[in-house]
Amino acid sequence: MNTNEINKNKYILEDLIEAALLDSVEWITAQCGGKPQEPDYVAALSTRFTERLFNVLRAIFPGNVFSVTGVFCHQKPTVDISTAKNPELGDLLLVYVDRDSNGEKVINSLLLQAKISNSSVMKVSNTDLHQLKLYKEWPKFTYHRADALNGEQRDIQPKTINDGAQYLLIDNNPHTNGLLGGAGTFPMGCAIPDRILKLDESFACEIVRFLKFKAGRVIDNDYHTTKDDWSRMIWELLFIAADKFSKRKNAHLSSFPREKEFVNLSTEGFRESLIENVEFLQANSNYLEENGGVSVILIESGNEQRNFES
Repeated sequence: MNTNEINKNKYILEDLIEAALLDSVEWITAQCGGKPQEPDYVAALSTRFTERLFNVLRAIFPGNVFSVTGVFCHQKPTVDISTAKNPELGDLLLVYVDRDSNGEKVINSLLLQAKISNSSVMKVSNTDLHQLKLYKEWPKFTYHRADALNGEQRDIQPKTINDGAQYLLIDNNPHTNGLLGGAGTFPMGCAIPDRILKLDESFACEIVRFLKFKAGRVIDNDYHTTKDDWSRMIWELLFIAADKFSKRKNAHLSSFPREKEFVNLSTEGFRESLIENVEFLQANSNYLEENGGVSVILIESGNEQRNFES
């Protein structure tokens, strides 16, 4: 997809994504007997929402081909930043792989920390300041509870807020509250990391901006050659997620596949290269073990079927 295509369809695209998000919130609320927790909302996004997003993209952009894969994980990897508590890297990772007519790919990433809030303004609690420090300052960190990455050090640059990490505010009663203050506004929105989180955009709008590369942070295409630690971290989260099965008992999802994939062609591209990397790591180390990962929504697009070929 190119920016012109997206801009021409911006408003209907946002509306349809908004409806898909609201559907996911209502569905998980019913599944949890009216009391979903933050991981339950993430489960809904990485399983139910992925199919609806795929259908929206197919309907709005019939000249393109798509793959949308959702992976639900919890018990997230944590990192040691020399604070009293080790922060999680995030709750949900969005990755978008766009290919041009020559098959060249550009990869975007957006890491989200989920918080339930019925207000457009939310103060980060004292118990969550370690998470805020990570997203605001990006101190050098060491992986913890991250499989064989444990002890590995990463040094994200720059040492400040960046476009690749935000907070995701989730309204647990969007029909009554609405994160913009009016009934029936939208169920989820994004906020820049700060002690006082202030709603910036609806999540639907942020997803559209993400597809245009106006939100998120681009990563390097090759994990083995990149010198950029943000790129390495995103690839590593993808490797962990690609090997996971998941359970979320509160949502009565007692056992379901680690991923939901929706395609309108046989993909032979990014997802397969990701799996090949996982298989390589499994063969050469005890890379993937029993710890959890960050949930993932992986979107791939191209203008024609050959865009997905390796």
